[in-house]
This record gives sequence, structure tokens and C-alpha cells, in this order.
Amino acid sequence: MPIQYEPTRDQRHYSDFGVACPVQAPLVRPGEQGLFIRRPRADREGSAAAARFEIAPGRWGLIPLFAKAREYPFTFEARGETAAGERNFYQPWKRGHRCVVLADALFRRGEHHEAVVRVSRADGQPLAMAGLWNGWRSPEGECVESFALLTLPALNPREQRWVVFLREAWIDDWLHCPVEETAAYLRPYAQDKLVRRTILHDPSIPLPERGPAA
Repeated sequence: MPIQYEPTRDQRHYSDFGVACPVQAPLVRPGEQGLFIRRPRADREGSAAAARFEIAPGRWGLIPLFAKAREYPFTFEARGETAAGERNFYQPWKRGHRCVVLADALFRRGEHHEAVVRVSRADGQPLAMAGLWNGWRSPEGECVESFALLTLPALNPREQRWVVFLREAWIDDWLHCPVEETAAYLRPYAQDKLVRRTILHDPSIPLPERGPAA
């Protein structure tokens, strides 16, 4: 469970997409329910299909089409440089099932055991985290939606992988671009526009296990 995040709950940020934000938990951990923004599903009819964006709840931890159970492990993150060919992620990639998760902050384990690093934007705006989503049919016939966050290698070998944060001007294109252009948006975010703050372990923020992402 490498990272966790504080979802954006200010409705104004969702209004820019023309969607309403349901009540969310104050912190989302791997395996829990989160909200993601995507272009409307192609199998929808009516006004929903005519909209440019929609918001959907889903499990953080993508469930591949071939999974036998919803508790599928180790799919909280998708490596941006290899996801297009990975068994767990290539179907959502080739179908253009891209999404955005809005977060006020992201938390990861710090260098010391009792430390947590809080990552946020310097201007106070939400982090727009790039992801992939999938719809999985359970053995009982239920459609379960889920998502994974995309990551990139850290520039510093000592650091963990970095989650892909999208620039505002790229979000619409990221959600609607052709599949062959997907990788063009997976770029490191300007580090001077982020604030990293190390905090002492707060019992209300369970420390992530050490993992590959940051």
C-alpha cells in the first residue's frame, strides 16, 4: 500500500467539469472507494452520453477483466512507461479508459519510520492525478468499477516513483485524446510548483507500507 491521498471535496473544483461531487471520505487508502472523473462511458444513452465529463465511484486498485475476485492485489499504481503492455492494464489503456482523480494532498512514507511526506500544490489548487479505470463483471453479475494511478520513475534514484500530476490545460485532452497520444501526457510535474512537507506520524493517517510510488 504505497500511497494514500486526501480527496478534493470543494465542489467548486468539480463544477469546472460540470459534475457534482458526492460526499467523500477524508482520506482514501489503497483498496478503498474513491471518485474519478472520466469522459462518459460509450455504452451510456441520453444526456449522460452527451456530457463531456462524468464522475464515478470506484475501488482504488484496478480490477482486470480476467480477475476472478474483486480483491485483486497490487494494481493501485500503473507504471506509465510499461502499462500499455502489462497484463493488468493493457485493456484499459487500449480502450482509452483514462481518468483524473482530484486530491488536495498525497501522502507517502518519509525516509524515517515515523515520518510521512505530504505533497500538495504550492498554489493551493488540487492535484489532478492521471489514472486508468476499468469496469469488471463479478460472478454475481455486478459491474464493479475501479481505477489505478499512473506513475513515472523518480529523477532521484533515492526517491520512490512519482504519481503523474496533470497540468490544467492538459486535463481535457488527456481524457479525450486518441489512444496513440496517451503517453505524451505522462511527464514529470514541475517540482517548484509542489510543496513537500514532512510531518510526524499522525495516528489518523496510517503510514503507507514502503512501496514503489510517491
